[in-house]
Amino acid sequence: MMIQIRSRYESTKVIYEAEVATIKLAVEKAAREGANLRDANLTGVDLRDANLTGVDLHGANLTGVDLRDANLGGGDLHGA
Repeated sequence: MMIQIRSRYESTKVIYEAEVATIKLAVEKAAREGANLRDANLTGVDLRDANLTGVDLHGANLTGVDLRDANLGGGDLHGA
């Protein structure tokens, strides 16, 4: 399934997309690839146990996101 991650400011603007089964897998894939997820709308996403090493979530909307036990080493969460 094609998963799209959209901007929190422009809901029609796709900032990342991947052919994966879940939004969690898309975010992990983006992190592995060094993709820029700045200002992403990730409201309510379950990212428990996700490997988000080095992910750029600067300014992302993380309202209701479950980050329990997620690896955020080297990630940028400034303003998120």
